[in-house]
Amino acid sequence: MAGTVSSREVILPAIIAHADWGKDPRKRQMATARLAAGSNSEPRYLVNSLAPAAEAESADGGLLHDLRAEALPGQLMIGFDFPIGLPLAYASAAGITSFPEFLGVVGTPPWDEFEVVARSPDEIMLHRPFYPGAPGGARREHLRRALGLTETELRRRCEGNDAETLFWTLGSKQVGKGALAGWRLLAAAQQDPGIALWPFAGSLPDLLDGGSRIVAAETYPREYYQYARTPGAARTRWSKRRLADRLALVPGILAWAGSLGVGWDCRIRDRVRAGFSDGPSGEDEFDAVIGLLAMISVVTGALPPGEARDDQAICTVEGWILGRHASSASKTWRRALPLIAPVCKDQVALVPT
Repeated sequence: MAGTVSSREVILPAIIAHADWGKDPRKRQMATARLAAGSNSEPRYLVNSLAPAAEAESADGGLLHDLRAEALPGQLMIGFDFPIGLPLAYASAAGITSFPEFLGVVGTPPWDEFEVVARSPDEIMLHRPFYPGAPGGARREHLRRALGLTETELRRRCEGNDAETLFWTLGSKQVGKGALAGWRLLAAAQQDPGIALWPFAGSLPDLLDGGSRIVAAETYPREYYQYARTPGAARTRWSKRRLADRLALVPGILAWAGSLGVGWDCRIRDRVRAGFSDGPSGEDEFDAVIGLLAMISVVTGALPPGEARDDQAICTVEGWILGRHASSASKTWRRALPLIAPVCKDQVALVPT
């Protein structure tokens, strides 16, 4: 366990799930792990599912509803790799003081066009910031000028320079359209069955209390690839889209899971050993599992959560990526974020259910 563990205790979630979430519902994959009795009475998670993620909540159930039912009487924690939060400069200009509260008013005036992606520069405004609807002459400068914000101001402090800005919706790295779909799911879940967004609703010890609410957090699988690499392995050009490259990381993935006391359903283990599916969904399955192991690392104390609890902007508007340290955040922002120590005070002691 890294660093000093707080005397505060959490009850480990009965189920931890991680959804690799993009704009295309057909490529969304989710990995889940269930808390089980480990050797020597130590907490131990078993990765028991790797499957397509349900698209959204619905009247007869849905992704969060079904997972919560499986977790009861324990608690569910779920991670999504889309932004959960807004850039501070944008929120200030738009008069948004709470991201969770903002989710509840999207779709109502003056936010009734917020989810409609602007097709041309003259349609971009603070209440309609996503752009462009299609390629063809679109430039990032259009977005910056219309919103009156710089490239730096369009990023949250937790975002690395390799990630795309939230409101730009063009290209393979864009996250905006996936975020809009994810935010609809979170907004519905805030009503019923009830969801707590980390870090907005509190620290992990506050939220992981064994109650019935769902705890949701933002993840960024690329942040966690470092933990799946075999120590001493040569750094070469690598792509999660290539089966051969995923296969090269299999020993590291299994070793990482072993260090956490994580076991595998035999069918899931075989898929991991095969480098995941040899098709379009292989990279998404890979990210789903990487994100799941990262979440287990944080919950069990092997990694610090990462956010600064005494930074009001992070805990009300911007949010944070689970397990991301300030050193991984944008270099431009790093000087403005001295509050995150190498070991966060949000680290937790463990109480198995």
